[in-house]
Amino acid sequence: MAISFRVMLDGHIVHASIVPKKQSGQNVLFSDTGQMNLIRLEVFVAVCATGSFTRAADQLAVTKSAASQHVATLERELGVQLLHRSTRSLTLTDAGAALLEEGRALLAQAQRLTERTRQQAAQLTGLLRLTSAEDTAGRLAGLITEYVRLHPGMQVEYRPSDRLLDLVAEGMDLSLRTTGRRDSSLRAVNIAEFDIWCAASPQYLGARGTPRRLSDLQSHAWIAFTPIPHPWTLQTRDGKQSVRMQRTISTSSTAGGRALAVAGAGIFAAPQFALEAEVAAGRLARVLPMLKLPRVTLYAAWPGRGEPPSKTREFIELAKARLRSA
Repeated sequence: MAISFRVMLDGHIVHASIVPKKQSGQNVLFSDTGQMNLIRLEVFVAVCATGSFTRAADQLAVTKSAASQHVATLERELGVQLLHRSTRSLTLTDAGAALLEEGRALLAQAQRLTERTRQQAAQLTGLLRLTSAEDTAGRLAGLITEYVRLHPGMQVEYRPSDRLLDLVAEGMDLSLRTTGRRDSSLRAVNIAEFDIWCAASPQYLGARGTPRRLSDLQSHAWIAFTPIPHPWTLQTRDGKQSVRMQRTISTSSTAGGRALAVAGAGIFAAPQFALEAEVAAGRLARVLPMLKLPRVTLYAAWPGRGEPPSKTREFIELAKARLRSA
C-alpha cells in the first residue's frame, strides 16, 4: 500500500508517496508515524556510498558525530538495525539493503520535485495590466516585447492613455508616468530621469526669431501642457535663472503639444524622449539647448502599500535597467 507523507526539504514542505518493500512483515522505510526525515536518509545513503561515516560527513559538510547520530536516530525511528558496525568496516543488514535501494530512489524523486518546484516558481505566468502616457509608448514598446520574451508564460495588456487612470478601479497592475502626483493608495519608485527640452519648428523660429536667453521666452508663443499649473515658471537646474511663462495655446497631451509645435504654433517643453525624433528629423529645433533645465522623473506606481507581485517587480527591474542606460 502506498504511504503519503510530507517532509521539510530545503525549507519547503515536500509531499510524496512510495510503496515500500517489507522485511518479515515490517515496513523498513517508515516509522510508526508513517514519516521519515529525508536528511537522515540522505546521510545513510551517503554512508553506504562512501563506506565510511568520516567520508560521508565530509561529503555532506557535517561532523562525523552528527552523521553517526543521524543514522542511529534513523534506526531508532524505524525500529530496525541498518548497519553492522565494526572497527574496520560497515556492512548492510537486510533491512539496510532494502532501505538503501528505495532510499536512493526516494531522494532522487525528492530532488526532481524540488527542482521542478523551483523552476515553476521562477517562471512567471499570468497577465500584467500596464498603463502609461501615450507619449511613452515608443519607449515602452521595446520593454514590453523583451518582457514577454523573457517570461513566455506572461501576457501583457498595455493601455497607453493621457488620462490618469484609477489603478484599483481599472484593475491595472502598474502605471509608468512622469507625473509627480501621489495617491495614498499607491506605492511608487523612481524608474529613470530625463532631460527637459524646449523646441519649436524651424518655420516658427524663422518668423519670430530664435531665443538666445531664457528671458527671451517671455516674448514668444508658449504651448502649455495643462497638467502643469499655469502660469509656469521655467527655471534652470541650478535655480539661478527663471522665467514666468504665459500660455498662448494649451493641450492636455504631450502628443498634442508636439504636433502644435511642428505646425508652428509656438515653443513647447517636454521630456527629451517626446521630442528627440522630431528634432532628429528636422521638424523641430531645440531652443536654448545650452540651458540645463530641471529633469523629469519617470515613476512606476502600483496599487497597495506593500511590495509589488513578482510579475510587476520583474517589469519594474527591467525598466530600470533599460531606461536608465538609455
